[in-house]
Amino acid sequence: MTPDEQPLVHPTAVVDPSAQLAPGVEIGPYALVGPGVVLGAGCKVAGHAVIHSCTVLGERNLVFHYAVLGSDSQDLKFRGESTGLTIGDGNVFREFVTVNRATGDNKVTRIGNGNLFLAYTHVAHNCEVGNGVVLANSTQLAGEVVVEDYVTTGGLVGVHQFSRIGAYSFVGACSKVTQDILPFVCADGHPARPHGLNLVGLHRRGISDERLHRIKDAYREIFLHGQRLRDALEKLEARYPGDPDVLRIAQFAHASTRGLARPRDFEGDVDKLAGNGGEE
Repeated sequence: MTPDEQPLVHPTAVVDPSAQLAPGVEIGPYALVGPGVVLGAGCKVAGHAVIHSCTVLGERNLVFHYAVLGSDSQDLKFRGESTGLTIGDGNVFREFVTVNRATGDNKVTRIGNGNLFLAYTHVAHNCEVGNGVVLANSTQLAGEVVVEDYVTTGGLVGVHQFSRIGAYSFVGACSKVTQDILPFVCADGHPARPHGLNLVGLHRRGISDERLHRIKDAYREIFLHGQRLRDALEKLEARYPGDPDVLRIAQFAHASTRGLARPRDFEGDVDKLAGNGGEE
């Protein structure tokens, strides 16, 4: 390891001797790095940030001032058992973000790659956050929540425990998520309900018009034809055998335990319904 690759630790920082610091790690003033922490190459921990025990970060993660990662689960069932927090590469945790370790022996709270957690976001015990997710200021994830890839939330969103937010979806600011949000949709409200497709976000992710046609058809079949969910999914799987987007929707719906959030009564065309929704 060359001098330029040596971890750069401010003299006022407290780093447990058992912590593992990879080349290029920087730790700012008065930061705290606890026992068993692993910081991958290029991670930067700003002043006054805290990374508690049994937390593993991949490479190039940025932890801003006063963020707290890997603290004990706030679950009443937590009894001090050995649990962890695992974080991938290239994530950004802004000021005052909090992420808890899991509840349950050897269980893990898990965060993927390339996510942005804006100020005051909270990720509770046993949550799973995918890749490319953006959680805006003060988004609050209760325990056991799943947030799939490329989800975006507005500020002040609250997500009920055990709820899931499907890939490529958008949840509007100040919404209360109490049921599962289907992939690809734009949801909003108290409780949050789909208001069409996240067209802006889907276009930004390079979703082709051909794929959008099938996703819109799936939305219509599930939500706008007044039929049982099981029947709608069977029709879609027969109509588009092997299609990855339809398969994603079907698998997500089949796995739902809290039930899918559904639109309020609507009469009209899904293109109009979807046209004004989505990421800003």
